[in-house]
Amino acid sequence: MYTNVKVNISDKQKRKLKKALSDGTQLSLRLSHADLGGEDVIAVTQSQLNQLKQAKEAGTGVTIELSKKQATHNMKVRGGFLPLLAGLASQAIYLSLLEPSYQP
Repeated sequence: MYTNVKVNISDKQKRKLKKALSDGTQLSLRLSHADLGGEDVIAVTQSQLNQLKQAKEAGTGVTIELSKKQATHNMKVRGGFLPLLAGLASQAIYLSLLEPSYQP
């Protein structure tokens, strides 16, 4: 069971996540205390939600590990940023197949 939460994810992290999605690997998100609120929606487990709450209360950041299964679920989250990244990743793969010199 997942709970949707809003966080802030930097453009650099989004590029890293896009690569992980296209490679089919797990994702690791480092969120600073300031990033624990924002407009990017991710689905987290109860354990991850507890980590986020504890970090927010303590005024610290936290690292969240998203498994492949969880990343797949996040692809379906309405309002989430991962579906957008997946679309961009598939477009980059398609373009690289058409023109080998293409660098996303």
